[in-house]
Amino acid sequence: MAPHLRGLEPDPDRGMEIDQKSPGELDPAVPRGEFVRSVIGTVAGLAAAVLVYLVMPGDLEHNARLTAAVAVLLGIWWMTECIPIPATALVPLIVFPVLGEDVSVNDVGAEYGNNIIFLFMGGFLIAIAMQRWNLHRRIALLTVRAMGTRSTRVVAGFMIATAFLSMWVSNTATAVMMLPIGVSVLMLASELGGKGGAGGKDRAGGNGGAGGNDDEDAIPRMDSSSDPRSEQVKQAVIRSNFGTALMLGIAYAASVGSLATIIGTPPNTLLAGYLEGEHDIVLGFGRWMLVGLPLAVVMLVITWFLLTKVLFRPEIERIPGGRALFDDELRRLGPTSSGERRVLAVFVAAAVAWVAVPLVWEDPPISDAGIALTAGLLLFLLPAGTERGVRLLTWDAALGLPWGVLLLFGGGLALSAQFSGSGLTGWIGEQASALDALPTVALVLVAAAGVLFLTELTSNTATAATFLPVAGGVALGLDLDPMFLAVPVALAATCAFMLPVATPPNAIAYGSGYVTIGQMIRGGIWLNLIGLIAITAVTMTLLVWVFGLTG
Repeated sequence: MAPHLRGLEPDPDRGMEIDQKSPGELDPAVPRGEFVRSVIGTVAGLAAAVLVYLVMPGDLEHNARLTAAVAVLLGIWWMTECIPIPATALVPLIVFPVLGEDVSVNDVGAEYGNNIIFLFMGGFLIAIAMQRWNLHRRIALLTVRAMGTRSTRVVAGFMIATAFLSMWVSNTATAVMMLPIGVSVLMLASELGGKGGAGGKDRAGGNGGAGGNDDEDAIPRMDSSSDPRSEQVKQAVIRSNFGTALMLGIAYAASVGSLATIIGTPPNTLLAGYLEGEHDIVLGFGRWMLVGLPLAVVMLVITWFLLTKVLFRPEIERIPGGRALFDDELRRLGPTSSGERRVLAVFVAAAVAWVAVPLVWEDPPISDAGIALTAGLLLFLLPAGTERGVRLLTWDAALGLPWGVLLLFGGGLALSAQFSGSGLTGWIGEQASALDALPTVALVLVAAAGVLFLTELTSNTATAATFLPVAGGVALGLDLDPMFLAVPVALAATCAFMLPVATPPNAIAYGSGYVTIGQMIRGGIWLNLIGLIAITAVTMTLLVWVFGLTG
């Protein structure tokens, strides 16, 4: 080493002699497999981007080739998660102004402030306020309690409550809240101890992985004093058809319910932003519900029937003490607080405004995003009516906003804008002209199937962000309204039920330890197929009627 650099060599023992290490020095080593995957993903993304730029036709504009390269880079980095997904979403903000021609930071940065992003932000502020005052929990308990104590009705009650909440609250937060309540119900079912109820054959054969042991000892006994996180309880739930149906029902309902509204799931929000920004098509909160709500209801009913009547028929008919459990949980919440009532009033007012304003005014004086932000601001302004100076929402609570998802929206919309602005959308449409012989229904089915099965392995939001502009370009090339392919892509990104990585609710259900991959695959593979049929049917009927599509 050169004399002037002596003493600067790495010290393997650094930190051993100091009292306090920096947070970075305290980080443990990344697992080898994850490290290798991140390196491979990083290199593969960069190499594929360069290759795509070089192989694109030479007569194509530089910006179009650059956009194609960036799309491939984003797709690979999002799928491998070699760096955090929100960080990848910043790539367009760097690459397009630096390497593009006549593209400024302001042009690209404007997409990160798209009004659809503020719609999602306002909706999330309402959801955070509901969680802050336990309004979401009270709604869930009242809904489930109203369904009675029959096992199949209990599953239905949990699914209805979960689906309704996920229309407005993050489906991730909804699943996190509902799963522990479901486990509390299961712990009251004495048949989980292996006595009474259906026979062991039914239990083992109907659970996709419970095994063939009919011995009573194969199913541990548990009661209300058991630790819900214990391995005993988890194994009891896994080996019970009722437990499996309830856990999967909650996870699947969280995804299905989110289809009903624009703010329910990120792919829907991305769809609204893409269509408005690139095709001047305004979905509108109420109009979208005319499409999304019927789809969600049909999927919810089919999911319930499949889980409770076909795949995992509950061993018991009634839940002993079920109503008492819900009454006890409601007593713990106490009487409805003034904060709950005021948050409920703001929530109802926002929901009514989203639906009614477009019906009253042909040219509404306020957008859906404006309504959402008005509701959010009111939550910061209105006193809770409890202690002096307490408001319905605080900034500390609002910091729970999914800032990473908002960045991902911005990156996806910036990419979509470059697809259109660079001419890449038109070029994709020209290449897709060979598909003109296929009927529209076949194109819809293929687009939905491709995204659905890809989403089983990757982030559903990232998949939607990558493929929405591609689907729009193909549709334009075939003289179709872009909604014919863009809507199935967005819906399919949320209708993946087979693997834990497919959607956040799936990951939460599996990560809780109450569901096995085998059980999830067994239920999910059928729901994937049913979802494809339902999405195709809704696209070719309700979507056409509500939005007057032609072509």
